Amino acid sequence: MATTDRDLTAAARIRDAALRQFAARGVAATSIRDVARAARVSPGLVQHHFRSKEGLRQAVERFVVQQATEAFGQPIAGGSPAQTSTEIGGKISAFIRANPAIFAYIGRSLLEGDAAGLELCGGLLELARAQVDRLAREGLLRPDVDLEWLALHVVLIDVGAYLLEPGVSRYLGQPLLSEPGLERMERATAALFLKGIFRSGKPRRRLRRAR
Repeated sequence: MATTDRDLTAAARIRDAALRQFAARGVAATSIRDVARAARVSPGLVQHHFRSKEGLRQAVERFVVQQATEAFGQPIAGGSPAQTSTEIGGKISAFIRANPAIFAYIGRSLLEGDAAGLELCGGLLELARAQVDRLAREGLLRPDVDLEWLALHVVLIDVGAYLLEPGVSRYLGQPLLSEPGLERMERATAALFLKGIFRSGKPRRRLRRAR
């Protein structure tokens, strides 16, 4: 039986509904009926396209990895460390803005820690490590940097901030996922990677004011 354009549209709509449901409720708590209801189709149509919930999740995983690869798989074109850090931060923020459901799904999948979640985590770390290796080859990184942990830090900082978003937003006094919130995160993360947090040389002591 040939697949029509209408079928492909329906399949994409079902996949996107599953992505949102999995992100909000978790895979284990989401049924095919839940996805069908969200996509406004019959459960039978979901099974027609994806056979089972596992097949549906696999489709969602492939879509998420594809989108992440398209966003982060290309070499960073920045020249100086500052330009490169700005471009990386901009790409991450742009991805969050354009794909909030995907980013929410990544967070939920990593928290569940099952085989599919671990596979997704590995894929994200491979993308981060590929960028880190390129920066190392171009001589932009210190030779003593632990490249494995640098890749981990890139993923942990951004994904971790999203996982803790309600608490982060409350602490900052502004929504993390708003334009000002994301821009602030970009600046702070870039400064952390570029400058660190400690002064060079001896610390300056504050002079006590005479009373």
